[in-house]
Order: sequence, then C-alpha cells, then structure tokens
Amino acid sequence: MAKKWVFLLAIIFCLTNAYGQNLIENSTGSFIFTPQAPLNRPPIEVFYHIPNGDISNMPILFSFHGATRDGANYRDYWVGMANANGFMIFAPEFSSTNYPGLGDNYLMANIFDDGDNPSIETFNNQNEWTFSILDPLFNHIKADISGQQQKYSAWGHSGGAQFLHRFVMYMPNSNLDTAVCSNAGWYTVPEFGVNFPYGLNLGQLPNNTLISAFSKKLIVHLGEDDTDPNSPGLRHNTIVDNQQGLFRLERGQYFYSTSETTAANLNVLFNWENELVPNVGHEPQLMANDALQYLLVSLSTPTFDVNNGVKIYPNPTNTGRVTISSSNANAMRISVFNVLGKQVKKAAIQPNTSLDVSNLKSGIYIVRLEQNNATTTKKLIIK
Repeated sequence: MAKKWVFLLAIIFCLTNAYGQNLIENSTGSFIFTPQAPLNRPPIEVFYHIPNGDISNMPILFSFHGATRDGANYRDYWVGMANANGFMIFAPEFSSTNYPGLGDNYLMANIFDDGDNPSIETFNNQNEWTFSILDPLFNHIKADISGQQQKYSAWGHSGGAQFLHRFVMYMPNSNLDTAVCSNAGWYTVPEFGVNFPYGLNLGQLPNNTLISAFSKKLIVHLGEDDTDPNSPGLRHNTIVDNQQGLFRLERGQYFYSTSETTAANLNVLFNWENELVPNVGHEPQLMANDALQYLLVSLSTPTFDVNNGVKIYPNPTNTGRVTISSSNANAMRISVFNVLGKQVKKAAIQPNTSLDVSNLKSGIYIVRLEQNNATTTKKLIIK
C-alpha cells in the first residue's frame, strides 16, 4: 500500500509540474518549471508574487538575479511596486546545482560550450540556450492563469543585466516587450573587431538579428555611483578593461554609445536608451525602484493609451501646478505615484483645469488618469 501511495504522489507531482501551479491572485510563493523537449535545459525554481486583481489580464514582469542566484530577493524587491501598480512578478532562479558555472550557463546562456573561447564547433543549438526557456515559461504561466497577455517585460541587475542584454541581442523576436538592464558588470558590445564574449566577432550573431535587437525597447540603466573598480566579482582582464573600462558605470556608457554608433553605421532604427540614477551605486533595491518608471508603460493594463489626447503641462514644472487637458469633457480621476509605487496624491478634476502639486518634492512621478473606463499613464517631472 505504501508503495502505491508513493507512486501516486509522484504522478501528482509530475502532473502538477507539467500542467500548472494553480497560480491565484494575492499569493506569494515559488514553483518548479521544467523546460519540455525539444528544449534541453535543467529545471528552475521560479519565485513569484501576484497582487489582487484580474490575473488573466495582469501584466507580467520577470526579474533576473546576478551572481547571488537569489530569486526570492529579486521577487521581493518588486512586491510593493507590484501591489501598487497591479502587475505580477516572476523571478527565475538559476541555481548553481542545475546551472553550474555562472558565466557559461547563465550570464552567457550556454550559447557556446565555453563562452570565453567561442568556436563554430562549440556553438550550441538554440534549444540548449538558457534564453530559450523564457518564452516557454511565459506561456506556462499564461496557461496556468488562462492569461490573455501578449508580452512580458523584464528587469535584471548586475549579472541579471548581463543575461538580459544578451537575451535581447540573441533572441529579439521573443515575447519580451521592455528590458531594463541595471548595472551589468560587463557586456557583449555590438562592436566588430572584438571577439565574443566582449564583441561580435566569432559570436555567431547575424546582422539581421542584431538589427532586430536594436529595434527592441532596452534601457541601459546605470547607477552614477557604481564606480568601484574593485567591486567583488567584477571581471577584469586586458581585453575588457581596455575595451569597456574599469567599473560598471564606465562600461555601461561604453556599451550604449558603441551600440548607438553601430546602429547609425547600419542606418537602422535604434530604440535603446541610457538612463543614469544619481546617488545610487550597486544597490539592486534602489535600482529597481528607479527602473519602475521605465517599465510602467509596458506594465499597464490593455486599456493603457498614451495617445488619447491627454496632456500634462508644463512638464517638467517648478510652478507647483500643472494643467491636465483632454479631448474628452468628462471628469477625470487622478492618482500620482512616486517611483516606489506609493500613491502620493489623489484628486478628481474636470479636463483643462489645473492640479496642485506644490506638496510634491523634486523628482519623477507617474500620473495615472482614469476617464470613461480607460486609463492613461503619464510621467511628470517636478524640478
């Protein structure tokens, strides 16, 4: 009898892993995701938080850890902001047990057997890339919640930003919408004349794939104080130091400027941005807080509309008041959030009237405007 129970429990576990986790609103936890054939990648534990709301339409954010491999913390950085703004957070953990060798299996995603010594003979099939599990994970989540989501967004810090920017470059046709890459230690720079993993030579990245990558929404997100060349775990060698610089801020700026130049030389669309965070160093929680503003557009519900005739002016402002205009005459409900996702102001006004913002400190705010059952999100800068 005991053997029968063990057998039944094993079957139940396998079915649960294959068909769903029964994810529900207002829940926090983790589950094991096992990539299915033809993918050839080990299982991962996925830490998640789901706020209250309609999860079948709730936006999805992936959060990628670095060398610490701590998915729970990378989920927790976002819990408050997810609750305030109505999106789900999923943080995959690529454990050292299942993904040994931080560089090859995770940061460089097993593109090559040995990423530091690339060759055509050791270039792996996409089914063996760590990147390749992300869209299936997204689809797995959607199936579990009967989701209607078409895209997901992602944030990575440190090693997570390394993984994420390479994902954008090598798999630009994924379901990823916006990527915010915070404080990567070093980069695969879209630069000819430098060998992979620091440049494009020997990297087996076709030009048309790179061109598609340049059209994706990618934010190179850098703490202005992340300038310690002796930061633990920061890679140093003659190639990367001479090419990209000695510390993360310098390397991120080189990555962005060189990418911009390469796109210009190819005469193609370049949809990447470089954003600096003052008074912040290599601090994942503070970088996540600041990253929210660049993700809110993609993490808004399907009713989000940036071009529906709503305007805020003057913006930026230092006058203590802004005017909110709309082509629609109906009243608007206004909610203002700081970059932490905390609501700092709420009001109901008629279109083309002013809103008092004199109580708000200098900084960046997100204004959510509700009118006629539609929602618009705008950024407001107060000097």
